[in-house]
Amino acid sequence: MDRRQFLSLSAMACLGVTRNTSAITGPNTRDVCDFDFAFITDVHIERGKLAASKFSRTIAEINSLKPAFVWDMGDMSLYPNSGKAYLDCIKQLQMPFHACPGNHDIALNDKNPRRLFNDCFGPAYYSFDFGGVHFITLDGNTVVNRQGKNTIDACLDPRQIAWLKADLEATPQQTPIICGVHIPIVSTYIKRRGGGTFPEDFPIAPQFNKSRAEALIDILSLHNVKLVLQGHAHENERVTVKGIEFVSSISVCGCWWQSGEGFERGVDNVPRGYRIIEVKGGHISHRYVSSCESKVDRRGEFMGFDNPIVPSKSTAIIFNCYDAPNESTAKVRIDSGPWTPMQQYTGKGGYIKMQMPHHFILRSDITELTRGKHRLTANVTWPDGTIVTEATSFTVTK
Repeated sequence: MDRRQFLSLSAMACLGVTRNTSAITGPNTRDVCDFDFAFITDVHIERGKLAASKFSRTIAEINSLKPAFVWDMGDMSLYPNSGKAYLDCIKQLQMPFHACPGNHDIALNDKNPRRLFNDCFGPAYYSFDFGGVHFITLDGNTVVNRQGKNTIDACLDPRQIAWLKADLEATPQQTPIICGVHIPIVSTYIKRRGGGTFPEDFPIAPQFNKSRAEALIDILSLHNVKLVLQGHAHENERVTVKGIEFVSSISVCGCWWQSGEGFERGVDNVPRGYRIIEVKGGHISHRYVSSCESKVDRRGEFMGFDNPIVPSKSTAIIFNCYDAPNESTAKVRIDSGPWTPMQQYTGKGGYIKMQMPHHFILRSDITELTRGKHRLTANVTWPDGTIVTEATSFTVTK
């Protein structure tokens, strides 16, 4: 048995994956039942034994939660030679599995760029139904040649667009729909990174351009699409456009497993993890979950207050609210003092030194604080009214 046959048989026989690649009639909304599933993305298994070991621990954690299925939004990193390693890991899952190709799962110089993905998991775009919800996986990776170099451009070709329209039209109007795609359709990542021009950013951060993104949003907004799950950015960012929430979710690998066995964060300083999507009473919600060695029991943290603070007239108080949607507002107070509004933090930080979402800042004069222990409390209000409150103690030294 050759390598291709092994990968193909492993995926189909061991995982029981099913694929619908033509427009189908979806379930009626009255058939929607309660369930949850796990959304993972950007495993980057090519980083070797460490990646496989830590991913296996996350799989064990997901198994303990007993979701109905797992949906991987890409950058498993099947290339150059990591397909078998990835399949060996996901054999440990105790529930069905669905996959979406990421840009690192495409062979840039192969006549069939999706050959290995197809062998492992079947078609690169497809739909399926579960629990009365219709799910659509999109393939936003197109190989193009720019300045003599093959790279990934983010778009859906005309054939996939036609398929998507037909699939949506065949789905009953009241059936809730969740879409998944690797490269975000809606994201501020490239803008915050300060670029997007070829060749500096393009090969490592392909993006949907404005016209392509708007065209896709227009197609999706004509139907009962509730949520679009996205990978690629290694960060949490949540944006709502035309009533659809577009969620870029933290990577399983954080920043490409760069911390070794240690605590791992994404590019937005969020602990590595995944997302649980819950369908209950016909309502779809989701929550970010930090994982394993990087698990925390908080929803955000103040940055830079672990060590004693020398008071100044412009002390930066920065709060990272791990999963706050864009358009959230924040305020902070010191001890029992008045609440003071915070602004979106536009400075650069994190692993790749870029502007990060869901960070808030207040520059405060703390020169009047007495030496010793004090307390910071942040209050972040999300657009849907959710309130996140976190506090920390810090020490003032003179």
